[in-house]
Amino acid sequence: MGKGIKGESCPEAIRKAILHGEIISFSELFSRVRPMGLWKDNRIWQALMASVVNLPPARRWWSIEPFLFLHEDGRVSLYDERVHPKVVD
Repeated sequence: MGKGIKGESCPEAIRKAILHGEIISFSELFSRVRPMGLWKDNRIWQALMASVVNLPPARRWWSIEPFLFLHEDGRVSLYDERVHPKVVD
C-alpha cells in the first residue's frame, strides 16, 4: 500500500484526519485524507469502509484493524468501546 506525504499508510492518515469525539460524514473525512497522500480515490474509499468496526463485510479484502464507528445517520467517529456497542463479527 502506498505511503502518504508523511510516510503513513492510508488507514493511518484516516485515523489522523479525525479527532477523538468528532462525528463527521464520510465525504468530509475523505476530503481531509485526500491531500495527505497520492492514493487513488478508490483506495481511500476502500480504506474508509474497511476501517469501520460495525461493517464487517467491508473488511473482507483488507487486513486493517478497524477503528471507525458508523452511526445510524451515516456519519462516523473513532470507535470507543466504552461508548459504542460491542461489535460482533
